[in-house]
Amino acid sequence: MKIAIDTLATKSLYHGMGIYTFNLLKELAPIAHEHDILIYKNSNIFSSISKENDNVEIRDITKYRYFRIAWEYTGLSMSLKRDKVDIFWGPSNFLPPIKVCKYIVTIHDLSSITFAHTYSAIRRNYYQYLITNSVRRADFIITDSEHSKHDLINYFSVPENRIRVIFCGISEDFKPIESRDEILTVKQKYELPLEFIFTLGVMEPKKNFERLIEAYSELRNTYVDLPQLVIAGSREYGWKNQKIFQLVEKHNLKDKITFTGLIAHEDLPVVYSAAKLFVLPSLYEGFGLPIIEAMACGVPVVTSNTSSLPEVAGGAAILVNPYDISAIADAISFALKDNYGRKEMIEKGLKNAKRFSWKESAQKVLETFENVCQSK
Repeated sequence: MKIAIDTLATKSLYHGMGIYTFNLLKELAPIAHEHDILIYKNSNIFSSISKENDNVEIRDITKYRYFRIAWEYTGLSMSLKRDKVDIFWGPSNFLPPIKVCKYIVTIHDLSSITFAHTYSAIRRNYYQYLITNSVRRADFIITDSEHSKHDLINYFSVPENRIRVIFCGISEDFKPIESRDEILTVKQKYELPLEFIFTLGVMEPKKNFERLIEAYSELRNTYVDLPQLVIAGSREYGWKNQKIFQLVEKHNLKDKITFTGLIAHEDLPVVYSAAKLFVLPSLYEGFGLPIIEAMACGVPVVTSNTSSLPEVAGGAAILVNPYDISAIADAISFALKDNYGRKEMIEKGLKNAKRFSWKESAQKVLETFENVCQSK
């Protein structure tokens, strides 16, 4: 079987899409040794996979975004036909418009449809077009959670037997880091405070940072020695995020909230481990990878009771209504002050994180490829 995989939307390991695609391919290539794998890429992060696996061929495509998108819609189908590909997998919501082999797509979530108002008009229209057409062309769909599966069934009437839920995994790098020297070095690198509450994500409305800041401001009125808030993530790749910084000014929190920007992948386990608490109050997530990363590092987690987050949290986090600012504040206060509750959350979190494995996920992806290839 010849499998082609489009990784052109993957820019780096700073975003969920890159983490998902890289880790699955890293585990998939060795176990798919009986098959040929062709990877279309424009990022060097996939080069190591071809060097370590004889069954993997890399095809470099231009890094210029608009040419790359044009090639996906025109040249990709011709390449698949010329290379006699059996299965094409689009791990980032995309399938080419012309059908030349069996098509499998991963649809991570339908937030551009269910939370359309949180996107800029250009992004919203493009993502909705992309997902709608990919769902129609797919022979089979992979998604990250039962919640996303139900969304696909409800919005597109996709038959349940054409969808498989395959959870994201977690890298072995994510574990409690106890080295004081290592923690101090990383704290100095990102100018982190002695104690801090941590959150992570692209700065866009769906992440709900605005209400988190409001909750943090509310807490400062009653909580003596409240740890500082550290917000990590890309402002550059975000959108509709100006209000976040306006709120910091409004509540006079410039000295209490740190914006780190992007944190290098190798530093993340240290930052998680150094945090007193991880908070992800998102309005909607197709999976919510940071909450299991934090749990694996031994950090208590507060997250939302919406979308896939309860499913992924597995009873190991405090769940809150993400629209209720006071509820977010109360959950943070409890998680910081209740020592018994913190200890229990940490133990449950470490156990919950063990449910997620990239190796197991890759095995399920390969089974899906083989089943679809053999089907009529």
